[in-house]
Amino acid sequence: MAEKGSGNMENNSADDAVPGRIEQVMCQPCSSKDKQREADVFCSSCDEFQCLDCSNIHETYAFMKNHKLVNAKDIKEKPVSFDMKGLDQCEQHHKVFEFFCEDENQLCCSTCAIVDHRKCHSVVEIQMVVGRSASASSEVKVKLQEVREKAEKIVKYTKSSKEQLDQDVKEVPLTIRRMRDNVMKMFDDFGSFRC
Repeated sequence: MAEKGSGNMENNSADDAVPGRIEQVMCQPCSSKDKQREADVFCSSCDEFQCLDCSNIHETYAFMKNHKLVNAKDIKEKPVSFDMKGLDQCEQHHKVFEFFCEDENQLCCSTCAIVDHRKCHSVVEIQMVVGRSASASSEVKVKLQEVREKAEKIVKYTKSSKEQLDQDVKEVPLTIRRMRDNVMKMFDDFGSFRC
């Protein structure tokens, strides 16, 4: 069976259907460890297909108990994700933000929620705070992308302005030297004119 890429859902589309072929979705955490195991569930919060062993982590941590696990066979296609170019990830742990600490008004990845915010009283899933649907989520991501593009333009403009300022600063001593030479020439001309 052809793979469509490591870590991605492996799934046969209707146009490549072969009689008798069974649609198979692989466990993403196992695939990232070069293991080939069929996925049993899909977690929309983790945005992953997982085998039963990998999905057991949801029973270990309290903050993951609200994740909705759906039978992988009930999911025809993995929802298309929008490339946030890292804006939706914790800079420290490089994990997607899943929680919001209302005490500190801060987004948290799963590691931050456990390590840095375990004493906080109100750490909730982002989905619960926003009450978002899939379409609202994509709208937020589009807005964040627009903000990022504007920020990149500002950074580019700032760099350009700095380069121009640096060039102008380099030219100041030359301009002062030319002005001094002109003033000295004027004094010399004035001195020769008086004699």
